[in-house]
Amino acid sequence: MIGAASVEFTHLDTGTPEAAWREAGIEHLPTLALEDNLGPETLLIVGAAHPDDECLGAAGLIRRALAAGAAVRVLLCTWGEASHPASPSVQPPALAELRRAEFHEALRRLRTSPSPGCESTGGQRGSIESIELGLGDGHLSESTDLIAEAAATIVRESPAQRVVVAAPYRRDGHTDHDTVGAALARAAAESGALLLEFPIWFWHWAHPARDSEWRHWMRLPLSPGETDAKADALEAHTSQLHALSDAIGDETVLGASQLEHFSRSYEVFRVTASAMRDAGSASRAFDGVHADADDPWDLRSSWYERRKLGLTVGMLPDETYRRALEIGCSIGESTAALAERCDHLLAVDASATALGLAAARLAARTGVDLAHATLPHEWDSLGIGAGQLDLVVVSETGYYLAEDELCELLANSRRALSPSGVLVLCHWRGPIDGWPLDGDRVHALAARLGMRSLASYSQDETLIDIYENGMPPGGGSCFASGAQQWASAAG
Repeated sequence: MIGAASVEFTHLDTGTPEAAWREAGIEHLPTLALEDNLGPETLLIVGAAHPDDECLGAAGLIRRALAAGAAVRVLLCTWGEASHPASPSVQPPALAELRRAEFHEALRRLRTSPSPGCESTGGQRGSIESIELGLGDGHLSESTDLIAEAAATIVRESPAQRVVVAAPYRRDGHTDHDTVGAALARAAAESGALLLEFPIWFWHWAHPARDSEWRHWMRLPLSPGETDAKADALEAHTSQLHALSDAIGDETVLGASQLEHFSRSYEVFRVTASAMRDAGSASRAFDGVHADADDPWDLRSSWYERRKLGLTVGMLPDETYRRALEIGCSIGESTAALAERCDHLLAVDASATALGLAAARLAARTGVDLAHATLPHEWDSLGIGAGQLDLVVVSETGYYLAEDELCELLANSRRALSPSGVLVLCHWRGPIDGWPLDGDRVHALAARLGMRSLASYSQDETLIDIYENGMPPGGGSCFASGAQQWASAAG
């Protein structure tokens, strides 16, 4: 059984067929142009939790980088000794040696395969090397800091003028993949690198309609030579493509249905432009902000903030609400005002420091619960079922998420609302340095949900929108693709 967070699956499951992804339109994702990001002055770091991750998710990208003269460094975190935990024929130490040898053969094939694009760099080929941490397969969740520091060391020791980081998707569903993805995302943010996250098991367990974040990703078309090079390198991982023996426990890990996802003429990446952050950065960023000041945005003293809160609460269409959710409560000033209109209010924030300040502010209040969660990724931890809420408030929070994260959060919020439930959004309209969205974009994406508008307020600095759900519990999605916004930054 493989799993992370609320996702549980096994490689023996039937999984989502490649045809379902094609029918949903994956071949029509926006094109990721990397010409200006790859060259002799580029360092490409590829994170791999296990041998074969580098081929499954990014072999085409690696070939493109080598042909452009870039320096490629593959950070291999484990040797994959737990791929067959019930094997009666191969013990973990022997399997580790086998998979390590397959990994080096795959890199050799990527390094030596024909490179018709080398003429663009005057015949110069890039270099590829591996850095191997030898951590325990299946236990990487204990080593996030170590992996992030290893990636940061590669950056510090490189003379490259530009850094691109490729890593497993942080919500891939496999704990090791998620850990490596989170660690390298941190390293990318700290170094100002372009971050490319590649899904692996996501294609297997996810459903294109239910798990809609893929609609905001981008597609890197591969040339026939790059496609062939990827297939050749992947073939080196024999222990994963074929059964170790006929015995139970030695079954093939990557069956024909899974491999279909990786025989495409393109690779798919979640793209985070250089110097941009997302929900995964929020906890660290805002813990620091609230540690430096107990009211970092002057919520208590600023006339603008007090007026905006008064407008938001005053625009609520009903006098009272039975069950409500506030997303991004900060130090609890807005929570206190909302609590006067709600029988029960759950207030959530990604910063534990902020929640500590909110707890002190709300100590005398009844009917208020505080929860530490990074949304939308920890939504299930809130324990909210479909149709259970009457009010959801998203205030000054939406632009701290990537576009796919915001759409997931809005879809989750709508599913949690009763048919007459109300969604409230309130955001500043100024620039949000270092984060991917602004207030106008947040509200534009919310409008695409198709909910009935009850009220709207717009001023130079402030946007407030109030919607009624109008849909039976379980509905709601946000499919507007925003991947194209990264095209200029990424290419």
